[in-house]
Amino acid sequence: MRGLKYWFKRDIPAAIRPHFGGKSAYLVNLETGDIRAAMERRDEIKRETDRLYRDAREGRSIAPASDTIQQKAEMWAKEIAEAKGDPHSWTAKITGRKSEEVRDEEVADPRELVEREAERIEQSHGKEGRERFLNLVQGNVDVEHHMETYLKEARLAPKTTDERRNLIKRFAAWAKIKGLSLRQIDRSKAGAYFSEAIAPLNERTARKHYGAVKLYWDYLVARGHVRGENPWAGQRMPDRGRRVERGGKADERPFTGEEIKTLLYSAFPRGMKKDFESQIADAMRIAALSGMRLAELVTLWVEECPLDEEGNGYFDIRQGKTAAAARRVPMHPDLVEIVKRRMEGKGPQDWLFHELAEEKNASDVFGKRFANYRAKLTVDDKRPGQRRSLVNFHSFRRWFVTQAEQAGVPESTISSVVGHEEGRKSITLGVYSGGPAWQQMRACVNAVRLPE
Repeated sequence: MRGLKYWFKRDIPAAIRPHFGGKSAYLVNLETGDIRAAMERRDEIKRETDRLYRDAREGRSIAPASDTIQQKAEMWAKEIAEAKGDPHSWTAKITGRKSEEVRDEEVADPRELVEREAERIEQSHGKEGRERFLNLVQGNVDVEHHMETYLKEARLAPKTTDERRNLIKRFAAWAKIKGLSLRQIDRSKAGAYFSEAIAPLNERTARKHYGAVKLYWDYLVARGHVRGENPWAGQRMPDRGRRVERGGKADERPFTGEEIKTLLYSAFPRGMKKDFESQIADAMRIAALSGMRLAELVTLWVEECPLDEEGNGYFDIRQGKTAAAARRVPMHPDLVEIVKRRMEGKGPQDWLFHELAEEKNASDVFGKRFANYRAKLTVDDKRPGQRRSLVNFHSFRRWFVTQAEQAGVPESTISSVVGHEEGRKSITLGVYSGGPAWQQMRACVNAVRLPE
């Protein structure tokens, strides 16, 4: 307690301090002298710092320190948008009246209030602060101005975050060359960029680039940073009339049974650090018998792998790339000993794969280690004209799905186990069904067996 107010203080681990401006502690004024209110606020901030620390460890974007001018500008931009949409209701809101009582000549102009706010900001932050505030309110900012806040709120996987940031920056650089601010991007400007920079790309890359800028604009519209419709909605690739040819592009695939045996049972290859042996061996088995994504697997906390006295457990996936990714995956009996060994002597929020806890991007680091391991064991499938091998760590997930399907498990149950939306998109399953029973999901997992 300082003076009459309680404060929250939590040490920041050394490995993630660069994400917090080098600070050694997270310090927040709880703005209350009431012990009960302070405890509630403390618990709320602890949950928030848990999330921030985890995001920092996984290389996710961390929001910058609070910016009073930006916060006020964003608030007034929303007010202006609301006033424009329904001036009578907005006037009623700020005057404490009912909208039907507001006559046309009484409708308030939010610009007058914005100007008053600008004057107050000039008194505290000078003319530069006033100019910045007005530019933010009016949208006279660069295209990428709200990008980091968007990425923080999106909470994507680290690799996806980096990819999306780079694609948005690519469009932002184009807009800067053209002399365009955020508010000047309309449908014709978006269409010009689409034709110039996106349409010439191969289909898969083009979809990623288009999706990155479109989803960013969805956020800008939703938050009131830009007005009107999303200018990227409906922009389409030209119909190229592609046909399938012999020897055409092949899709990435599951591992074969023989490849699984080679990866699981071969001697650890020379030339690789022995320190990597245990983490690779354990991660392969967990992936093959759970169907989890790499980023989900290597960032698990101990408390996300609960086990009861009878050895029954599950993996509690709390975040992921889609809404369906958050789920509980029954723990295969063959994984219990691995999990117990990795949990020994650790706290609830210690990483199951502690070897990766200090890495900025754990999944990317481990993915490269596994790729090296796989290549040394000559488990590979490169085709002419294709940059990537058709097998990678994700092939364990594909193998799990294949094995479950061949065991006769319904697609909807498999989708629930692996966190796919596709198998539950019908109205019957997606709307009316509460999902498969836990026993069905456990039976799905137990139906998958490693080859001997």
